[in-house]
Amino acid sequence: MTKIKSLAPDGSYSCGDQSINGYSQTGQELKEQFLCDARALLKQTSEFLTQLGWMECEIRINPAGVAVSGDVYAEFWRPADPLNIVYCTIGASAIPFGGRKDDVIIMARQHQREAQHNSGRKTGKAPYRTKNMGPNHFIDPGMNGQFLAAELLVIAGQEEDADAVRLMQGVSYHSRTAGVLPLPSLVMRNRSDAELAQVAVGAVMAAAAADVSVPNGELTGVRQMTLFEALQIQDV
Repeated sequence: MTKIKSLAPDGSYSCGDQSINGYSQTGQELKEQFLCDARALLKQTSEFLTQLGWMECEIRINPAGVAVSGDVYAEFWRPADPLNIVYCTIGASAIPFGGRKDDVIIMARQHQREAQHNSGRKTGKAPYRTKNMGPNHFIDPGMNGQFLAAELLVIAGQEEDADAVRLMQGVSYHSRTAGVLPLPSLVMRNRSDAELAQVAVGAVMAAAAADVSVPNGELTGVRQMTLFEALQIQDV
């Protein structure tokens, strides 16, 4: 099973003072670990988004100078709609307002791009440029790759896709008669979570009732997997 990625707790990337910087060898190593963890978080976020059709992603690392944390940023979009993307960046803010002592924040927004029609551009230069930017959305830096993917889909206006990603959190019921059915986490944070659970549990109960009618009760040997694990197996 793939481990769900998240950033390390507050203070894990700072040395001496509370900021992330490369003034010392230890500080530089912690800074590099921060950039590595941020990239891993965005990469796994992309893996969740891929399941919902957001199959294009570009992730870049900006190490910046010795005095700052640097940042990692990503752009996500659907292949059929390359002009509308979701931009997400992870770094330490110069203005302390994110709740962490090391000032790490996750910020995301929608971008509308336009194609660059410049036949003389340098090789490797991006074929798009940003035309419009939506408002900044600051996201809890403690979120893991799955919930970050859901938040990005909400920012993109894709509420149903966000719900589908949240459903990947729980285990899945491997039915004899209805295939693999997702079960969300049974920790209800709000009404939306409860409504999702009601639908999912109802579907599982219906499948279980049908499974009971299977001759000889041949339900042994079925292993309970997370839906994320099942999706990964299907993609191999």
